[in-house]
Formats: sequence, structure tokens, C-alpha cells
Amino acid sequence: MTSASDHPRFSRPLLVLLITAAVTLFGPVGDAHAQELSAADKNLIVNVKLAGLWEMPAGMWAQERGKSKRVREVGRTLMIDHGRLDTATHGIADRFGITLPAEPSDQQSAWLGEMKAARDDTEFDRIFANRLRYAHGVLFPIIAQVRAGTRNDVVRDYATTANQAVLRHMTLLESTGVVDQSLMPEAPAPQSNTANAAMDVGFGDLALGLLLAVALGGGLFFAVRTLRAKNTRTRKRAAAAEPDLVPSAPGEINV
Repeated sequence: MTSASDHPRFSRPLLVLLITAAVTLFGPVGDAHAQELSAADKNLIVNVKLAGLWEMPAGMWAQERGKSKRVREVGRTLMIDHGRLDTATHGIADRFGITLPAEPSDQQSAWLGEMKAARDDTEFDRIFANRLRYAHGVLFPIIAQVRAGTRNDVVRDYATTANQAVLRHMTLLESTGVVDQSLMPEAPAPQSNTANAAMDVGFGDLALGLLLAVALGGGLFFAVRTLRAKNTRTRKRAAAAEPDLVPSAPGEINV
């Protein structure tokens, strides 16, 4: 019968070494995605939190001060959506140890100040719709870039939810009829890459290329024709200079 003392035992240093190797190879036990969070991932989470810090109060004010029924409806929807998104934001921040802001930015606070100082409800509707539509337009590409490039599955799902919410809010704000599109952030200019630059050939370049091709082809044809004519003349001169063969006598073979 085998006693407990007969089983092989690992020394403490060897056991620590094995555990360290396992963690290195397979990652920490629990949330394996924690190491994959990038700076862009964290920036998105912080920006969504900042958006909620001023858009929820703005949505509440829109329900109270909005002149048009549509502005009041949009304000209510934004406040509810950002409340739900805020819950998700705190959940993912706690999971990955991200510190969230507690106050809106200076710019966002200034926008809230504009709404509060509006002379009447008509001006409030205009400020509310345009400021929030502008802010959503700034946040939208940030979410899209993280959604397209993040290596973290949790952040990808979070970005998908945020992307849908922001797109919906932009559409709702535009439906108020008071958004001035000339005040919205412009799309960035497209950046050319090597492949596009190689394909971007102007008409002048194309014409020059065809002309060179014709010239080279014509020169090659003339050179080949001249060489063939020279070879033909050489063969004719050699044949003319060749002496007549002497007839063989019977029984003889010319070699």
C-alpha cells in the first residue's frame, strides 16, 4: 500500500515557478480580457460617461422647458437612454478599474449654461437641439473607431450599444426641425494611401505612356525588320560565292 510520503512532492520554489509559468502562458484567472484594454478603449468609456453627465440634465430640462412637443419627447428619450448607458458604463469601468469623471467638462458645462440662460422656450429648443446634435457628431466617430479596432470583446459589445444610441439620438435631434447643419462638425478629409496614389493616373500621364509604348513598339519592329533583311542579304551573298560541285565519277561518293 502506498503511503502519503511515497507521492512525489514539489518544493515551494518549484511550485511558485510552475504557477508563474501558468499565469504567463494562459493569463490571470478570471477576466482574461483585462490585459487587452487599449488607451482608445478607456478613452471611449470616459467620453460616454462625460456625455451622460450633461445630456441627462439637458434632457430633463427639455421636458420642462421645451416649446415644441417634439423637443420634449426627444429630451425624455435622451435622458432615459443615457441613464441606461450610464449603468453599462459604470459596470465596464468597475470591471476594468477605470476611474470615471464626476463632473461634465468645461465645454459641456458652458452648453448647459446656455440652455439655462435662454431668453425663452423657442431659444431653448434651438440651443438644446444644436448643442446636443453637435456633441453627438463629435462622439460618433470615436465610438465607430473603437468598435472597428478594439481587441476586447466586452468593449466591442459596449461600443456597439453606444454606437446605436448615439446614431438614434442624432436622428431624433434632427427630427426637431431646428438643427442647423452648417454648425455641425465636418467630416475629416480623406487621406490618400499608396494604393490609391498608384491608381490615380491623370489623362496626360496616360497619353504620355501610350505615346512611349507606340514609339518603343515601332522602334523594335524596325530593328527586327532591318536585322532580318541583313540576314537575308548575307545568305544570298554566301550562296552566290559557293563553288559548283564537281560531278562524281561512277562508284564515287562526294563527301
